[in-house]
Amino acid sequence: MNHDPRSARALGVVLALGCIWGSSFLFIKVIVDETGPVEVASGRLVIGAVAIGSFIAFRRLPVRWTPALLAQVGVLALVANIAPFALIAWGEEHIESGTASVLNSTMPIFTSVFAAAVLAEERFTAGRAGGLMLGFLGVLVLTGEDVLDITDSSVLGQFAVILSAACYGIGSVGTRTLLRSTDPIGLSALQVTAGAVLSITILFAFSGTPDYSLSAEAWLSLLALGAGATGVAYVAYLWLIDVTGSVRASLVTYIIPIVGLFLGWAVLDESIGLNTLLGSALIIGGVAIVMRGGASAPESPPLAQAVAAD
Repeated sequence: MNHDPRSARALGVVLALGCIWGSSFLFIKVIVDETGPVEVASGRLVIGAVAIGSFIAFRRLPVRWTPALLAQVGVLALVANIAPFALIAWGEEHIESGTASVLNSTMPIFTSVFAAAVLAEERFTAGRAGGLMLGFLGVLVLTGEDVLDITDSSVLGQFAVILSAACYGIGSVGTRTLLRSTDPIGLSALQVTAGAVLSITILFAFSGTPDYSLSAEAWLSLLALGAGATGVAYVAYLWLIDVTGSVRASLVTYIIPIVGLFLGWAVLDESIGLNTLLGSALIIGGVAIVMRGGASAPESPPLAQAVAAD
C-alpha cells in the first residue's frame, strides 16, 4: 500500500498549529501590558499581511480580485479579524490568558448556530443542540458565580472573549460562502491585508498616533503573533485542510486551550482551579459533540476557523 508522505506529516502540523495558536494568548497578555487592544490588532494584521504576502510572492501565486470581492472581504476582515483581535486583547487586560484560550475555543459552537441559520446544507440537529448546552454550561462553570455582575471587569473581559468567538463564528460562515468561488490562499491574503489597512485607519481615526514604544519582549511577542499566528499558521492550516479535509484539520481546536492553559500557568504563574478544569472539560466536550454532529457535512475549507484559533 502506498502512503502519501504529506499525510504522515499532518499530525505534526496539527500539533504545531495547536502550539502556535495556543501560545498566541500568552503573547497577547505580554503585549497588552504595554499598549492598547487596537494597537495589538493592527500590529498583528500588518505583520501577518507581510508574512502572507511574502509567501505568495515567493511562490509566485496569483491573487485574483474584483471590486465586489474587495467589498465583501473588507466586511469579513472587520468581523473576523479586527473585532475579535481587539476584543481578545481587551479581554486579556482583565482576565488570565489561559481562561481566554478556553473561552475562545467555543468558536465552533457559534459557527454551528450561524451556519444552521444561513446555510441550506447545515442542519441544527439534536446532537448539536446538546453540544451547545454542554458548552454553555462549561462557560458558566468557568466564569464562576459572578457571571451576572456586569460591573466586574473580569466578567466583562470574559464576555469580550466570548463575543470574539461569536465574531469568528460569523466570519467562518461568511468565508465558507466566499470560498465557493474564490481561491483560499488568495482570499486569506486579501482578508488579512484588508484587515491591516482598515485597522490602521481606525487606529489613526480614533486613537491618533499609535503607541508602539514596546519593550523587546513585547515586540518579540507581537512579531510571533503576527508572523506566526496570523501569517504562517494560515498557510499551514490551508495545507492541512488540503491533505486531511476540514473535519480532521479542526482537531487543532482541542489542542489550543490545553496549550493556552499550560503556558499561562508555566510562564505567567496563572492559577488553574477546579472550576477552570471542569469548565474547560465541559466546553471541549461541547465543541466535540457539535463538530461530530457536522462531520458528515460536505467538506469545505473553513478558512476563518484558522483565524478563530488566533
